Amino acid sequence: MQITRATLLRGAAAALAGLAAPRIATAQPLERLPLTLNWKLQGLHGAFFLAVDRGFFRAEGLNPDIVAGDGSANVVNRLAGGAWQIGLGDIASLVRFNMQNPEKRVKAIYNQTPADLAVVALRGRGITRPEDLRGKLIGAPVGDTAYKMFPAFSAATGVPASALRWEHMAPNIREAMLMQGRVDAITANEGTALFNLKAAGVKVEDMVFLRYGDFGVNIVNIGMMANESFLREKPETVRRVIRAVHRGYAAAIAEPAAALDSLMRRDPLLNRAIEAERLMYSIERMVDQPDVREGGLGFYAEASVQRSIGVIAAAESLTATLAAGDMMDNAYLPPASERRLPAVGRV
Repeated sequence: MQITRATLLRGAAAALAGLAAPRIATAQPLERLPLTLNWKLQGLHGAFFLAVDRGFFRAEGLNPDIVAGDGSANVVNRLAGGAWQIGLGDIASLVRFNMQNPEKRVKAIYNQTPADLAVVALRGRGITRPEDLRGKLIGAPVGDTAYKMFPAFSAATGVPASALRWEHMAPNIREAMLMQGRVDAITANEGTALFNLKAAGVKVEDMVFLRYGDFGVNIVNIGMMANESFLREKPETVRRVIRAVHRGYAAAIAEPAAALDSLMRRDPLLNRAIEAERLMYSIERMVDQPDVREGGLGFYAEASVQRSIGVIAAAESLTATLAAGDMMDNAYLPPASERRLPAVGRV
């Protein structure tokens, strides 16, 4: 996917000028903010720590306690339980939870990236198209979104899950099992499998991706979310959080090397080269999507959310009715003038 600098320069000067303007500091104590990420530290998480290092949270009167996550489904449960009020998760977990728990919903409030669901194989395994999956052994963690959305892939390709053999495992050994030949293919987010395999020495040209999106299965994916009680009781705090996070994202897009610096300070054992590629992959997907082109960074289009709800509900045989407004709210975003795309910098 090629992103032209001309496209991304649109509104850059105005956006960056607005982002650079310091807010008036308050003498009052900073408000502590527990904030949960979706997974272990990687790539675009650097935007959160860049926001900390540059004082974007402090300018909003906030002292964030940012913790790594262990999967989006657990993030939604954390938020609903009240131990954390705000965090980063995926829409599939959100749709499932909100349909099953209408009395304590969690809502998406800042869009990050579209889903990059895929079936991943290696060259030489005889898999180059969906039909080749028949009879093959597919590795899939039970909580993996690509696995849960496989019925949608089946409906789009005509390859039923029953025509495959399945092996379930912990997420942290999925790519290793593929490399060892213990499974023929895996379900995964492309960005996760791509860089995990690359870090393990697999060449990109030896990877095979059957992308759900190439077969018409397109859903929005990761974004900031919060429980409804927090949104109702502290709307201004939510706006301040999103302002700080947004400034972190915008700064990470414009200066990815700085975001990497902030990430590496939190976990020096990360492979900087791999995380640099993962960051740029995430940035590319974040800025080059229809919703962002329509409404700026962070924006959810109602039609995109409603379409995603339909795909997820059908894939998971969920029968409850859920409108886009039951699970997303753009009211906490900064003004559109501050959400224009900055030019993408270099790592």
